[in-house]
Order: sequence, then C-alpha cells, then structure tokens
Amino acid sequence: MNGESMNFRLNKKTKTIAALIIAGSLFLSVPFLFSGFGFVILFAMVPVLFLEHYTRVNKIRFRYLYIYLTLLIWNAITTYWIAYAKFMGAIGAIVLNSLSFTIVLILFGWFRKRFGKGVGYLFLIFGWIAWEHLMIEGELNWPWLMLGNGFASSYKVVQWYEFTGVLGGSLWALLTSLLIFDIITGGGNCATKKEIKVKNFSLIALIIVPIFISHAMYISYKEAENPREFLIVQPNIDPYVDKFGGMTQKEQDDVLIKMLDENIGDSTLFVIAPETFTSGIVENEPYSSDSFNRFYRTMQRHGNAHLIIGASTHYLYPESDYPLSKRPSYTSRRINNGWYDSYNTAIFLDSTGKYELYHKSKLVPLVEFMPFPKYLGGFRLLVIELGGYFGSYGTQKERSVFTSRDSGIVIGTAICYESVYGNYYREYIHKGANVMSIITNDGWWLDSPGYRQHLWFDQLRAIETRRSIARCGNTGVSALINQRGDISASTEWWTRSVLKGKLNLNEKITTFVKYGDFIGRIAYASMLIFIALAILSLLKISAKAKE
Repeated sequence: MNGESMNFRLNKKTKTIAALIIAGSLFLSVPFLFSGFGFVILFAMVPVLFLEHYTRVNKIRFRYLYIYLTLLIWNAITTYWIAYAKFMGAIGAIVLNSLSFTIVLILFGWFRKRFGKGVGYLFLIFGWIAWEHLMIEGELNWPWLMLGNGFASSYKVVQWYEFTGVLGGSLWALLTSLLIFDIITGGGNCATKKEIKVKNFSLIALIIVPIFISHAMYISYKEAENPREFLIVQPNIDPYVDKFGGMTQKEQDDVLIKMLDENIGDSTLFVIAPETFTSGIVENEPYSSDSFNRFYRTMQRHGNAHLIIGASTHYLYPESDYPLSKRPSYTSRRINNGWYDSYNTAIFLDSTGKYELYHKSKLVPLVEFMPFPKYLGGFRLLVIELGGYFGSYGTQKERSVFTSRDSGIVIGTAICYESVYGNYYREYIHKGANVMSIITNDGWWLDSPGYRQHLWFDQLRAIETRRSIARCGNTGVSALINQRGDISASTEWWTRSVLKGKLNLNEKITTFVKYGDFIGRIAYASMLIFIALAILSLLKISAKAKE
C-alpha cells in the first residue's frame, strides 16, 4: 500500500510539474506568436512562479532545470526561425537567453529564502528588468523577448510607452503576475479579509487603469497635418536563391528601378528601398560603382525625390595615415599594404548627386559582429552568416540623420535590428528626425513569426517617439506606420510590390525620448543594494561557520 501510495504521489507531482511547464511556456509564447494576444503577457509569469514555488516546497531535486526547460521551450517556440539562417547560431541564442533568465529566478529564490517574500519579490522585479536593460545596452545583447515586447501586437494598450518605453511593459507584466501569484498562495488563514480585498482591488486596478489610460491616449492623440509622400519599393529578392548568385546586381537594380520609375510621382519626397540591396560600393569613390551610378541616373529623372537605399560598403584608409603597422580599429581588415572597414550602410541620394551615408551601429551579435572578440573569436561555428559576410562590421559613434534638399525635412533611418532597441532608436529623434524610415531584409526568416515580430516591434517605436515610420522590407512586410502605432497601409509578405502613401511629421519630444530607459537605469542601480545584501548575508553565514 505504501509503495502504491508513493508512486501515486510521484505521478501527481510529475503531472503538476509538466502542466506548469506547458502552461508557462505557452503563456509566454502566445503574445509573440499571435496578433492581439498581448494581454496574455500580464499573467504569463504566473505558471513560472508556481513552478518555482511547487518544486521548492516539495523539495524536488534539480528543480531549476524545470524552470530552465520552461524558458527554453518559450525561446525555442518564439525564435526558432533563427535556425533558417544558422542552426548552431539559433541553438546558441536560445540556450544562452533561457539560461540568463533562469539565473535571475535562481537568485529570486535565494533572496526570498534569506530575506523573506517581500525582498524576494523586489529582487525579481528589479533583477529581471535590470537584466533586460543589460540585454539592451550590453555587448552581448538580445532584447527580442523582453516581456514588454509581448504587448507589441496589442499596441493600443501600451500607448503610455511614450513615457516609459518597453521596460514599462515589463514592469507591468511582472507586477501583475506577482500579485496574482501572491493572492493565490498567500490568501489562506494567514491573511485577513481586508488584506484579501485590498489585494484583489489592487490587482483589478493594476490591470484596468493602464489599459484605460492607454485607450484614452489612443483616442485623443491627434497628429499635426503636415503630410509628405513616400514611395516604398519591395523588390522581393530571395536572399537564399537570387540575392547572392541567382541574379546579377544589374538585374536586381533593374527590377527596383523599373518599380520606382513606374510608381513615383511629382509629389513623392522619399523613396525607400531595402537593407543591403546593393554591394561593393567604396565610400572613398562611390561613383566607381556601376550600381551607384544607375541609381544616381534614376534620381536625376525625378528631381524632387530623395532615395534611401541599403548597401554593403567599404572604406579604404589612406595608406599614408594607416600603414600595416597601425591598424585603424579592431574591425579593420588588411588589403594590400593598407586597411579597410566594411559597413552595413544606408545611402541617401538626391538628383544633384549629393549623397550621405549612415552606418548601422547596433549590430546583431553572432551575425554582424563577434562580441568580446578577444575571448570569443574561436566560436565561429555559432556565427550566423547572412549575405556571405563573416566578421564584424564597422560602426559609427553617434546616430546621424538625413536632410531633404529643399524642404529641410529631417529623416532618420534605422537599419533592421536597430529598430528593436527603443533607447537606441530615440537617438535619431535627438538628432532632429521628424519622421523615420526603417530598412530591413526579413526574408532570411522565411514564413515564420520572425518577420511579424519585427514589424510589431516597429509599431512600438512609433509610440515611444511619436514619429511616423516608412518601413521597407525586401520581402515584406513593408508598411506605413503612424504616430499611434497604427499600420495605415502595408504590403503582403513575399510579394513584389510598392507602397505609396503619406505620413505626417512631428517635432514634439516625448518623455521617453527625453529621458530614455530610466526604469532600466533605476533597476540596474538597485542591484547595488541587492549585492550589498548578498555580501552581508554571506559574511554572516561565514561568521557562524567559524564559531
């Protein structure tokens, strides 16, 4: 009888753990996979908290492996598409990101055990947000699955991101999940009816008030009427088949130029083309490139318009200034008796032949640069090679923007991955941008959640900065996004098409643009307090051990 009873209890524990793992991974994944389900992120952490609680109370061996498995499934379900470009790179991103947040939860359990529930909760809130902040600002960064990004497909409930940015959404999700968890686990005989009522009321207010404020902001927000016309060209060049071998650069240029010529109008001010559409342009003498010349001749036929197009470019350092004994930067490469740097570049070109360049500077780890190259240079197998390029691109220290020739309109251009970083993206606005463009090539991820997530995140950038966006994707989805985050017009995915429409300019500076990720900085600074508490606790343990 005892043996049968024990087996039943073990089976029940196994079923409970399995149910919590499934619920946790699904709740965390749904907001990133399906449009309109952003509200799920409000309680997505509840099963994870119950899993930590259940395995701790029942003294389950290797209990943090179950938490890690939950986060691993979440990461795999939502970002598996990285494997289309590089399998080992996807494994590295999924395994390491899951591990990092598991460590936060391990530390949460430690602080709760040493200092009580309240301190434990505070550590989880500040520790999780501090780690997300590090994922935004650190050398090895991957902010894709920040909890606040989970609201992206339900952007109408987070219009207040113009004050807080995405980390405000992470804070909201953590507070709500912790309060739900605390109400369920702490509402027994130890809690008075008044305390239970207060917690229940607080939970209702915590959910409803931000949503109400957000919808009020959405309804009341009015754009100033100062429209400019954009033409977005989506050439739909297959990055795996045609981009680097199936079609010559001239054939690709001809496709884009034909689409441009057939659809541009007299009132078109900006033409937006995809990221890395052309290549091999030497910045020292761009007119030596046949492709560059083709686009210049095209713009001459359309005197009022300005072209923004992505290119892989190279800068040759003067050998007199940089001999082989003097390397310009760690990204520089040798060429003959000198050095050169390669860039993922946005080119701004008008009908007079005037051009400006912006170098993508928020690079994709293990794709466009190797983090900590001195220590990780040997891990080439993890690198995701896109566009036949291996190694680190060069960058520029500050954002730069483009100014139209006659009207003086200032437009910023974020290149692909740069649009995922709200704190970084706002720097274009600081440089004077009153409208934004985003150029990307999401075709690497095929028909997967990857390109949809990227589009949703761009809608958050419009809310944070209150800047309209002209978004061009090589294979889609290209879109016109207004200052409330609405997609006013868009193309279909994996179709050759153009999108013409008008966007309003804006000069006002939001609180988030002015102050940035202040929530992340506060959380990061709070880690000093928790580190001090941990040191004091360890010293006490050490002192007792010596007695």
